[in-house]
Amino acid sequence: MKVSLDLHDWSVVNNRMDLLLKLKERFSGFKVSLFTVPVDTKQDWGPYLIREETLKKVIWPNLDWIQIIPHGYRHNGAELRRSDYGEFKRLLPDIQAAFDNDRLPYVKGFCAPHWAWSPGVVKVLDEEGWWGAIDPRHSNALAPRKIYRYSHALDTLFSGDIEILKLHGHVYGTRNDLGRCFWNILNVPLAAEWHFVTDFLEDR
Repeated sequence: MKVSLDLHDWSVVNNRMDLLLKLKERFSGFKVSLFTVPVDTKQDWGPYLIREETLKKVIWPNLDWIQIIPHGYRHNGAELRRSDYGEFKRLLPDIQAAFDNDRLPYVKGFCAPHWAWSPGVVKVLDEEGWWGAIDPRHSNALAPRKIYRYSHALDTLFSGDIEILKLHGHVYGTRNDLGRCFWNILNVPLAAEWHFVTDFLEDR
């Protein structure tokens, strides 16, 4: 079985690294793809003052099994639903700069908060050669030429002879968040082969 795990809404201060490290202990080849909020300013996402310490002691040492993927800009609701081409064209360098400032290597993929983006956002992603994550429940929706879509939410049962299991959840605050669904992830066979989501990109 080949397995990937993606989590949305991850950030430096909202990271649940405690649980991710437990998964790393259980599965020797564990990998996780984290759709990451570039600008981390929401107060309810944790103590912003510990950001540098968290990067230094918790995040940077574990980047060999963590994949960072941009997830919106500030994640203020469906912030990109009405973003036009010019606006997103100007915003994309700011998104990249946020990761560069934290020395977080990222892949050129993107997921809009609430899966909501405009034709202008998609056009920019295609022009820049970025792929986009889409909700498989809306597989005919507007999307870039290259996409990623998960197969199972963390709060659903998965069993039987599954060749590729693409798990999806959130860091916290949803029915498929990492804490609520942790025990379900432990049902993945120990012999499973872990992958990043970029191993399962598709052409539209």
